[in-house]
Amino acid sequence: MPIVSQRQLVIQPHARILTLIAMAGEDTSVHAAALGRIGHPPEINVVADPRRRDDQYGLLRWLLPFFENYYAECLAGGTFPQIWVSSAGALGHLDTLADRLRFTDEDDIKRLGTLWTYAGERSPVAGQQALISATTALRAHYATGQQEAEDEHLGSLLTWIDPPAGRDIWAAVAAAELQPMAVKTDPQFDTVTLQPAVEDYNRASSAGDEPASTFHRQRIRQMLEGVIRPIHAATQRAISVLMEPRWGPNPSLDVLADQEAREFKQFMAGREEGFYLPYHDSPKAGAMKIASRERAVSNVEAGMLRHDRAAREKGAVSGSVLRVKVTDIREEKIAPRLFKYEFVLSSQQGSLHLRTGDELWTLDEPKISLRINDVGRHGSYTRIKGEVLHGKNAVKRMSPGATLDFGPEAPNWPSIGNELRQMSERLTHEPWTHGDKTPTSTPIKRPMPSNLLAMVERLV
Repeated sequence: MPIVSQRQLVIQPHARILTLIAMAGEDTSVHAAALGRIGHPPEINVVADPRRRDDQYGLLRWLLPFFENYYAECLAGGTFPQIWVSSAGALGHLDTLADRLRFTDEDDIKRLGTLWTYAGERSPVAGQQALISATTALRAHYATGQQEAEDEHLGSLLTWIDPPAGRDIWAAVAAAELQPMAVKTDPQFDTVTLQPAVEDYNRASSAGDEPASTFHRQRIRQMLEGVIRPIHAATQRAISVLMEPRWGPNPSLDVLADQEAREFKQFMAGREEGFYLPYHDSPKAGAMKIASRERAVSNVEAGMLRHDRAAREKGAVSGSVLRVKVTDIREEKIAPRLFKYEFVLSSQQGSLHLRTGDELWTLDEPKISLRINDVGRHGSYTRIKGEVLHGKNAVKRMSPGATLDFGPEAPNWPSIGNELRQMSERLTHEPWTHGDKTPTSTPIKRPMPSNLLAMVERLV
């Protein structure tokens, strides 16, 4: 059943759907690839044996111009590319491939790995819109009768969302699960069908029998097309479900799209300027990425609480949103033409995450910020006192009885750059925690107590 009424992600109309099949036991291989746009049939390429380097690189070179042209179009249009894959497993496979391809000895293959790295590095960042897993996107909109891990099978997930008419749902789901939906083929299919065909192909190629080699290559292509086409079609179907008019607009997505466009422009500028993409980040770069991701999490949460109704209600239930009724507004004159305002609020929420000194902002207009001065539980409700920091003119016109929602401050994506510049200055000299040298020990001036445990217990 649907769990939201507003769309939870940006869907680029020019997005590319990429479906890859890897050979069993070869996690960094591409046995078959299907690439297409939303609403269009895919272009498919298959290699008979991806363990043959020339054949594998030939397939990757076939993919390169598609992505080069697509990235160039997005950069020229001031937007960002978006790649859809079937599941989290397919997303991880693409990310692994990007790392592997960047360090080959072929310049064009390195270029493909570099382009894929943009999507791969963005994938763990909250609010990113560059690399989308169809199963993750659907789970953000629907709840099913399955466990979360079972929802990673795109076929069964779509069956729950849109079950076939007149058929038992459990039988339909069981049938859907028989079709692979990630990057690996079925083990029985590998053993009985695919492996013998690959062996026949290699035997014919080693013997120089070109007609037989061509025949077996075509057999393998037909076999893998039967696997990759349903995966690609299911991804298309997932996008069509998410593009239905039932999902209302979500203003917070506009901000995320603008941020993604800035990130993409910055990434491409770095490549044009020749900056190197390392396999492992330095301690400084790693610390800056962690800080950036943490800020992204808070920004996405703050934006969703303001514009997404489901996120707001979840926050009210969990206690991250303070939903209160204004019981009193106190005015105190502290200087000529200078007043201090204090809110007295009451909330019937059962679980609140509040501490004295917390600063909260209204999630709707007017913009008012509040510093919590006192929190007390009185029977079934919580009584809160707080000093108004911003929006005093709005408070002056407000009457007791109003209902307000408070939460974190509005997202400020450009501030990430300022924070990273400050971190860069602070990390000019590597801290001892990230180096090989440990600081010298500081001698303890006071004598060690005879019973350390008893001393600690006395402190409690």
